[in-house]
Amino acid sequence: MDDFQHRLKEAFRYNDLPFGRVHKLFQEQSRYLEAVMVVRYEGFWVLADAFKAFFIETVELFNTECQSGISTCTEAYSFFLPRLFHDFQSLCGAEHLMKSGYPMHAYTILRNTADNLLLSSAALQNITDFGSIVGLESGKPYERHSSKKIRKETERKVRDIMTGSKSGLTPCTIDELAKWDAMFDDEVHGGRLSFFIGSEGWWQGAEGLPIFPRFKERFFAIFINRFWEIAWMMHRLIPLIQPRGIPLKDEWRGKWCLLNEIFRRFVYSLTEEAGKKIGAAMVEFVDAKFPFNEESEFPL
Repeated sequence: MDDFQHRLKEAFRYNDLPFGRVHKLFQEQSRYLEAVMVVRYEGFWVLADAFKAFFIETVELFNTECQSGISTCTEAYSFFLPRLFHDFQSLCGAEHLMKSGYPMHAYTILRNTADNLLLSSAALQNITDFGSIVGLESGKPYERHSSKKIRKETERKVRDIMTGSKSGLTPCTIDELAKWDAMFDDEVHGGRLSFFIGSEGWWQGAEGLPIFPRFKERFFAIFINRFWEIAWMMHRLIPLIQPRGIPLKDEWRGKWCLLNEIFRRFVYSLTEEAGKKIGAAMVEFVDAKFPFNEESEFPL
């Protein structure tokens, strides 16, 4: 093994460094981080860090103030908590990937997180149940083929009720959400957004092949706009961590309300400041389909 490592280090030595060319990649990733940490984007980082701090604080309070109620909680609650915590980790992972210079790859992670949150909210409102979300049929053993069928049917039903023709949302909002999700599809399936936009300079003969991360404000904007929306969706579910009859303290509730207000402003700014209909559409969607507040407790 030692000989194997030595041979690789020597074969790819560059500028007297083992794997020296990889250091160029690290340098470009660092330059990308410098580009996005400028004052112009401070609002994004402040809101993102405030949200993460609130989530971590909530878990700390849960561990000290709510654990006594766990023994009486339902199977649905035992599904909900790990899902929410996993979605938080995914959101943090996407942000970390974006900071390293890969905002559109991070964007694809947001797709899965958004879908998970939508399904969780539907289950919390008895539109479906957590077993169906993961492909389990009550009283029956797990079977791979039928599990996949249950999941697909559940996803179609939930999407129709939450964002589609049976949602009760305005036609404009349904149309805008469909367009927004189509962008997700374009990137998740084949990387069509990042591939075509990212390769323009090379095709035009103006740049070399795009190997290293390069800051493109368009990609950064696409990521942060969806990040705000999905973080807001998650924020609306956080109060449901509270078991029935075991509310968290008033100070925590005040912080939740503060973040909720600011998320609303950030999301709506896409309409108010940029003239894009999706901002107002997302506000209508979150209010209607994530109808929870600081006083909400786990309902199932």
